[in-house]
Amino acid sequence: MGDLNAKVGDDNTNRELIMGRHGVGTCNENGELFIDFCAFNDHVIGGSVFPHKNIHKTTWTSPDGQTENQIDHITVGRRWRRSLQDVRVRRGADAASDHQLLIAVFNIKLKSFIDTSGRPHHKFNTQYFKNKETREIYNCEIKNKYEALSGLAEESVEEHWSTLKRIWKSTCTDVLGKRERKHKEWMTQETWAKIESRKGLKQKLKQCQDQQEKECLRAKYWEANRQVKRSAREDKRRFTHELTEEAETAATQGNMKRLYEITRTLSGKSVNSNKPVKDKNGKTITNDAEQGDRWMECFEEMLNRPHPPSLPEIPPATAQLHVNTSPPTKTEIIKAIKSMKNGKAAGPDGIHPEALKADPEPTATIFNPS
Repeated sequence: MGDLNAKVGDDNTNRELIMGRHGVGTCNENGELFIDFCAFNDHVIGGSVFPHKNIHKTTWTSPDGQTENQIDHITVGRRWRRSLQDVRVRRGADAASDHQLLIAVFNIKLKSFIDTSGRPHHKFNTQYFKNKETREIYNCEIKNKYEALSGLAEESVEEHWSTLKRIWKSTCTDVLGKRERKHKEWMTQETWAKIESRKGLKQKLKQCQDQQEKECLRAKYWEANRQVKRSAREDKRRFTHELTEEAETAATQGNMKRLYEITRTLSGKSVNSNKPVKDKNGKTITNDAEQGDRWMECFEEMLNRPHPPSLPEIPPATAQLHVNTSPPTKTEIIKAIKSMKNGKAAGPDGIHPEALKADPEPTATIFNPS
């Protein structure tokens, strides 16, 4: 997909496998090159396949509003042609560009995967535990729900643990709430209001029929676009300044976790855990079978070690060691809870360490009521 400056036209003679009969205009030189590229790679030009009005096929409008062309394209391998359901322009999308948003709809039938581990698919706002009032409300909710549970009939260990997990999860959901991923969190409400105003001007511009009024609306639209960009730059500058101050405070207080989070936010870089498999000469292996052979070779070299020339002499134990196999005490449970690190991902049970550390003593009582 991309802006290719290629007009493919509506003539698909001897090109039926490459394109349809619903292109716009006539084919130009870039269009010929693009068609040859698709023929060489066995691709289908999606925008020429589906019948739509011209306003839903043209992807670029000249600055004077007089000329419209179909120069942005989405292609798909001919093997997946039946998976392509539709390709059309969404004229209502406001991106402050002379190009229109081009959307393709795919429906690929793949084998469904069901995660049966019970692993949670969301996170809670555990940072709210730093607030004393929130922590007190959370602890009170836990105690009340556990006291209501203690009056029920006897349950098996598995049923009891499932009930406890539901108590912690429901309390975290009610008090902390699920963490939502925010896009462009640095943008203020004033900037979003200006974006909505610009979007309204674009809708009026698309619906206007009078040429003189259209020119006036176009001038207002580009002025609103300049205001949006100016406001967004100011928001980004203010957001960056506040983050740098917070990073300096975190470094002074020794809060390295928050410092690294701010550094990643400012740098915009994410950690890529995928590393290419290489052979002994350092050449990257791209074939799956060769990668499997390389892994097998690596493990054979690491694990198949020669036996030691002589076995070590281990004297027999003079006395049996006393191992305490009794259930852990509340003191030991509290010590184990306090030793847990914050900021770690929840396990299969979905309970974060901060949820247990909010008040260790009641938590220890829940684990060991005797």
